[in-house]
Amino acid sequence: MLTFIRHHLSRSGHAALVSVVCLGVLLSACTPKEGIKTSPEITETMPEDEAEQQLWLAQRAISTERADYLLNALEIYLTREDYSNAERTVNTINTTTLSSPQYERYILLAGKLAMILDKPELAITYFEEAPSEAFTTAPLPTQLDAVELRANALLAAGRPLEAARFRAFNAGLFTGEAYWENHNKIWNALRAVPALELSRALEQPQDYDWQGWLELINQIRLNQYSLDQQLVALNQWRENWPTHAASQHLPDELQMLIELPNTRPKKIALILPLSGPLEKVGAAIRDGFFAAFYADAEVSSVSTEINVIDSEQHDSIIDLYLQLQIEDYDLVVGPLQKDQVSELALLPQMNPPVLALNYADTFELATPGLFQYGLAAEDEIRQILDYLDSQKKSRIAAIYPNAAWAEELVNTLKEREQGNDNFQLLSYEYTPEDSLSNGISALLDIEDSDERFRDIRNILGKVEFEPRRRQDIDAAILIATPTIGRQLKPLLAFHYASDVPVYATSQIYAGFQQKDKDHDLDNIRFTEVPWLLSQTIPLRSDIKYLAGINRYERLYAMGIDAYHLAPRLALMERFPSSQLPGMTGNLAINEKNQIRRQLEWATFENGQVKTLLTLSPQ
Repeated sequence: MLTFIRHHLSRSGHAALVSVVCLGVLLSACTPKEGIKTSPEITETMPEDEAEQQLWLAQRAISTERADYLLNALEIYLTREDYSNAERTVNTINTTTLSSPQYERYILLAGKLAMILDKPELAITYFEEAPSEAFTTAPLPTQLDAVELRANALLAAGRPLEAARFRAFNAGLFTGEAYWENHNKIWNALRAVPALELSRALEQPQDYDWQGWLELINQIRLNQYSLDQQLVALNQWRENWPTHAASQHLPDELQMLIELPNTRPKKIALILPLSGPLEKVGAAIRDGFFAAFYADAEVSSVSTEINVIDSEQHDSIIDLYLQLQIEDYDLVVGPLQKDQVSELALLPQMNPPVLALNYADTFELATPGLFQYGLAAEDEIRQILDYLDSQKKSRIAAIYPNAAWAEELVNTLKEREQGNDNFQLLSYEYTPEDSLSNGISALLDIEDSDERFRDIRNILGKVEFEPRRRQDIDAAILIATPTIGRQLKPLLAFHYASDVPVYATSQIYAGFQQKDKDHDLDNIRFTEVPWLLSQTIPLRSDIKYLAGINRYERLYAMGIDAYHLAPRLALMERFPSSQLPGMTGNLAINEKNQIRRQLEWATFENGQVKTLLTLSPQ
């Protein structure tokens, strides 16, 4: 037991311990006479638990040594993953008495705990409140640990520009492979910087190194819709910044980007339903795919063969895929139907690779060569829930239809509740036959308020009364079409819930402005594809030539993104942090090779849809 303590204590702390032990030996030699009560100080023994030993010693140490014991205990608790005791220990440390080395150790340990507890802002606060000289004279490994912790905290707190800037400023601390690893982390953080924030940073004077990084990410983004244009822009940037570290050694993702033209698929099979009940859906995706192809052909010298196949004309998707293998296709895009994607997912591997346009029903592990991308509304629900979680809103009223199209969305809501003890879902499932007013009233417990009023009136006679809704609802999530939404939003206000922030999925928006009708949707925040929110996308001009496309614009945008994803799948698989700012959202890949979307935010204001660049708390 003492051997362990010797490893953890300072020299002065070790001396204190030896004194304590010697005192115990001397006292044990003095056997008390029978009948005499031994004092608590004499009979008190050191705990056997390692962490409790440190706390025991801290209680008996002088103030300058006490912190060392507490920090030892904190480190032991962190190693054990005993975070409740670790948090209690952090709160007992008086930072005003810490020496510089102690304060640095405190920041690293307390900051690590804050990150584990998903409190990155707290970790940042530890650094911000530290003395200005903290870490300036610390050993190099300690300084590097501090850089990693603070940069990771900034990134986790949704401050990627600051994270990248901090890493770039401290890049000189790193050497060898660690230098280039930090190099890649700067790039990855820059990839997550919102466009508006990047634009503002570019307008400010910067030092050479940081300005070069900003110009690099900006050039890659400005040419994001064409692989060839991105490569031209990258080469131009390297000519303009020849001595920049990123020019001499590109981040790994950009190095692979240079190699992509050599691996770009030259023969693509596009499998879609072009007859039967899904004919118009398939046609919209096809038209979007070819719109992107023709736009790319104007700036690309690469020849690509695309063959369109009607999936409705084939009984077996497996047989069709095996035939495409024989015909030496480089990539298969499709199918669209979920059951066909599920069949393909049962194959042990995909060669040629497949970019399916839907998600398999059961898909636990990534099938090599199978990528899945679709307009899953579950992405929108997760985005809304993640935002509400970031705002500490945990009691959510969910209003959704009893309809097949909403099942996956509702399941996603319920999964979040099952996986989070702090999250509570209050549900109202409406049907076409429902009285929506009665349903909202029940959800908000208005009837209970009326009952209490009647009881009071029976006792006191005539009294003034205004019904009250339940007060514990933090926000509402609305899953509804525009027609139903125009009824539900006013009903929330009618039933005294006008102050409850309302969030909705893209089903709430018809896809085009209806100012006269959409006043009743005012102040609803919703997720939507960039394609429908921006009027400056060049390919949008093609829409006017496609009669009847309005109803299927999101699918048209999906076709565009499918084309842009095709040559980038290998890059995204190798670099999961790589993202494609697409027409259907910001596209990223997960560990199952599923492409997931982060959509843009919008709101209704005076009946018109307005894009929200940032979300202010409600």
